[in-house]
Amino acid sequence: MKLTAFILLISFLQISAKGLAQKITLVERDKPIGEVLHKIEQQSGYKFWYHSGDLDDTHSINIEARNLPLSQVLDMCFNGQGLSWKIIKETIVLNRVITPAPAAVPLADTLRGRIVDNTGNPVPGATILVKGSKVAAISNADGYYRLPGISGEVTIIVSNIGFQRQEIATGGRSHLDIKIVPEVSMLENVVVVGYGTQKKVNLTGAVTQVSGEVLDNRPITRISQGLQGMVAGLNIVTNTGGGAPNATQNINIRGYTGLGTTGGPLVVIDGIQGGDINAINPNDVESISVLKDAASTAIYGSSAPYGVILITTKKGKLGQPTKIAYNNNLSWAQAINLPKMLNSLDFANLYNEAFVNAGKAPDFNDETIARIKAYQDGTLATQTIKNPNTPNGWNSWASSNANNDWFKIYFKDFAFSQQHNISVSGASEKSNYYISVGYNDRSGMYNFGKDDFKRFNIRANLTSNVTNWLTFNFRSTMSRSLYNTPNVYSGQTGGNYMHQIARKYPTVALINPDGHYSDESNVLLHLQGGRDKSTEDQPMLTGEFQIKPLKGWDITMNYTFDGDIYDRQNQLKTVYVFLPDGTTAPSSGTSPNSFTRNNYRNEHHIVNAFTSYEKDFNRHHFRIMGGFTSELTSYASYSASNTQLYSNDIPALNLTYNPTPSVGDQVRRLAVEGYFGRFNYNFAGKYLLEINGRYDGTSRFLAGRRWKLSPGVSAGWNLDRENFWKSISPVINAFKLRASYGSSPDQMFLGDPSIGSYYPFYPLLGTTSPNNTSWLFGGNKQASVSQPPLVNPDLTWVTTTSYGIGTDMSLLNNRLTVSYDYYIRKANDFAGPAAVVPVLLGTGLPSVNNAAIQTKGFEVTAQWSDRIGKLHYSARASLSDYRGKVVAYNNPPRSLSTWYVGQQMGEIWGYTTNGLYQSDADAAKAPVASFWKNGWRAGDVSYADLNGDGQINNGKNTVDSSGDLRVIGNNTPRYQYSLNLNFDYKGFDLGIFLQGIAKRDAWVGSNYFWGITGDEWQSSPFTVQANNRYTASTPNGYFPKYYMSSENGKNTQVQSRYLQNAAYLRIKSVQLGYTLPASMLSPIRMQKVRVYFNVENLATFTKLIKTIDPELSISDAKIYPLQRTFSCGINVIL
Repeated sequence: MKLTAFILLISFLQISAKGLAQKITLVERDKPIGEVLHKIEQQSGYKFWYHSGDLDDTHSINIEARNLPLSQVLDMCFNGQGLSWKIIKETIVLNRVITPAPAAVPLADTLRGRIVDNTGNPVPGATILVKGSKVAAISNADGYYRLPGISGEVTIIVSNIGFQRQEIATGGRSHLDIKIVPEVSMLENVVVVGYGTQKKVNLTGAVTQVSGEVLDNRPITRISQGLQGMVAGLNIVTNTGGGAPNATQNINIRGYTGLGTTGGPLVVIDGIQGGDINAINPNDVESISVLKDAASTAIYGSSAPYGVILITTKKGKLGQPTKIAYNNNLSWAQAINLPKMLNSLDFANLYNEAFVNAGKAPDFNDETIARIKAYQDGTLATQTIKNPNTPNGWNSWASSNANNDWFKIYFKDFAFSQQHNISVSGASEKSNYYISVGYNDRSGMYNFGKDDFKRFNIRANLTSNVTNWLTFNFRSTMSRSLYNTPNVYSGQTGGNYMHQIARKYPTVALINPDGHYSDESNVLLHLQGGRDKSTEDQPMLTGEFQIKPLKGWDITMNYTFDGDIYDRQNQLKTVYVFLPDGTTAPSSGTSPNSFTRNNYRNEHHIVNAFTSYEKDFNRHHFRIMGGFTSELTSYASYSASNTQLYSNDIPALNLTYNPTPSVGDQVRRLAVEGYFGRFNYNFAGKYLLEINGRYDGTSRFLAGRRWKLSPGVSAGWNLDRENFWKSISPVINAFKLRASYGSSPDQMFLGDPSIGSYYPFYPLLGTTSPNNTSWLFGGNKQASVSQPPLVNPDLTWVTTTSYGIGTDMSLLNNRLTVSYDYYIRKANDFAGPAAVVPVLLGTGLPSVNNAAIQTKGFEVTAQWSDRIGKLHYSARASLSDYRGKVVAYNNPPRSLSTWYVGQQMGEIWGYTTNGLYQSDADAAKAPVASFWKNGWRAGDVSYADLNGDGQINNGKNTVDSSGDLRVIGNNTPRYQYSLNLNFDYKGFDLGIFLQGIAKRDAWVGSNYFWGITGDEWQSSPFTVQANNRYTASTPNGYFPKYYMSSENGKNTQVQSRYLQNAAYLRIKSVQLGYTLPASMLSPIRMQKVRVYFNVENLATFTKLIKTIDPELSISDAKIYPLQRTFSCGINVIL
């Protein structure tokens, strides 16, 4: 919970009589007031809160108090100091005493009004001071104030603990309501860290926390979508699912974590490790902390070598009456970056050109070209004709004459989705609760055969203070996700779907002359070809006891069950299409029909027990924490499929009659234990030290190699607490330096895809069924088992070590905050190839721990928050960058076909080009190329002979002998940036979020880039390629001469000419809202009503070819499109 919110809530509580009567003994001579306050805190258990400058003009204290009430001791300390005190629950709040205006000041009008926070709630205890005078007032419990003696136009200063100080011109008004906003100082933030919380000012590791508000009111299905671009160093990219309704995102912290693969962060939900970030309702999130360096993540050991995402969900707040909140989001999505297909006539001419260039006959004959023209002119009504060579068939592909843009046909103009969330929360003196229900219904973009995703969430967070030393917490959540899509083009994969659309000729008929959908259109496959359905249930239950035996001593024990139950049913129905004579026949590829079922159940049992003790000795603050965790994961799955269903209408495995079904199953268990601890020390808030450690054991490795230590240490220095800083503190209000070191092992991500996911020391046996074996035993084919490969029993942990330095600062009255981090991370002992041994061994060697990579990067975040009159505005910008290289790998020749030492991660090797040959004569002078020896022509790519040997080749394909290959680019996303702008004026609010990448190269090898690939069945010439190709009449075209044969490959080698600039800027989100005035809501007993309008993915600026979205997998690009989403909604609090 934010400290600001804490102060606001407790200000409604009454002073504790018991606390005032507490006895204090204090004998001091000429002691600074700060030291005296510290000793009172030690004896009373109260904490003091005051503005940083309030103690500057105080004098030393002389006091002799023996066994006196706390109230009397406080009066003695502050007598003559110009300070007043007030106890609010367990906090003693100090304020400067405002002397009433002298009688000589003429009394005039009275200024009245109300002080509220940015949510419209009253703020009691705020000080309102007339600038340049001693006229002042304090707001009452309802936030109202009365400031007498105002003459003409004056400026007032409004201040309160936890809020930004404001200066406001009254303009001669007699009534002025004022909204104050929370202070953004680092001192006021409480950050969730591993197994606890810390004040931001005391943090020494690289930790960033964002409020759950960043997820509010956006048409997102998953938390990861809302976090994209919000945290420097948190890299979130859309995976191969693209913009599909059920798509997830790949999450990475601080760049490269392996060779060819990327390890993700550990997700911790309400203190429980291992939850699924995609199963959480974004509306339930209170805050999210991202732990980025190993010093911060060492407390989680081998579970978190690549960072941690800590998610805290909402709960009832003390002092809060029952609150009912409802919000919704209604959205309409429009696909973006859909390729624009050629019209049929241009398509036919282009294909004929490519066929002729390849020395072949034209693909489209004159008669078909004439029909295409007639159909486009409107003189021919039908999209195809009967096939003269097959009387009971229709012409198609290069013999039909339709004019269809298949992307416009297959995808909707807009898809409607909706979200609804309702929650009830509140608290009494001894308990609090938060209960929510969420429903998310997202429709996909398919025009035929709907594809949709639904998720139901329910959550209950309950806390009961059983006694004054025992608290019980119970948290339960359930997520059910349903996905339903046509079983066409590989169902849920999406990529093949986009490929099939792109390669379909526009001449293919959608509707045959008989009025039925054509077979080649595949529309009937969407509508009648069966469904691919999946259901996933993810329950999570936690019971937790918190014990406080003594002041400063806490004990926490919890048990969690985290489940994942998944079932997928895939049915292929036999589809019947109409033939010209009116009869029907099975559509190609749909007979026989089939049914497949996949199911898995994963159970994760977690036990945590830890204790912490906190103590102050004068100016020394100590905190120590230690604990134990045990995890057991059990996984079981099965899959079965068979063909020949008795009926299309009853999909069930026991209703198939093929005698050879396919069946498989898998069972595995993994146990992990860990002992962890943390030690925190700070001296007077100046010098900070944190030591983390964990000792992990896993069942994954053999005895003797199962245990590994994860150490972490970090230190900080708050320079603003030093005396020498006072002269610049009005400008630089806070300044902290940080440094960290940490090391964490990784048991799951060994870096070699050939290694089994769980137990690398078990050899994998190859099995062959009797029907597939080539050997006879006893005259019959028998099931067989092949010799397993060698395994390495010594294979063990990958170890990730990181070093980091950083700084945090606040400037200009905390209006500007800046954080900067620089880090080096090295991952050692990845599994790599072993040294070469004699051929007589007869089999390959197993992998060994001998590979390593290194990543270096930086992150910087800056935020500005201020007010101009009634306009409050803020801007938050972030920039991060990283680069990685291979520092160890067994590849002595440094072959380019695999990893090599010194290789920059993401580098792209290719040929350098001089442009396109402009004449056949120039092309005839081309050097001999290893990849094409049959000559070159005008319009072909001219490759540079960089080594001057008269040939174009890759030499020995090594770093030292690469021929004409050079590093021409790098696909690492460099300089990832974001900008978040927010404005608030008289109830209106506007938020603008921009996100992008400043530098990235991309090599795209698919038909989405080239158009013509040399194979007519795998080509997709869109308008962007066709209108920018080389021809004799357009010699300056960007794309080379097209050949519909393998000759086309000579122009599509990896090269500098067609290397793409994948940098981009995207206006990710724009939201405009309006909150109704409190005066309108009070009579109808509502706390808040807000309406809003939002646009996601409003616009994108990039030099990348328009058929490819820069956020998607660029190398292939054939992915379900992202969408521009228009949405509106309402937030209501009762």
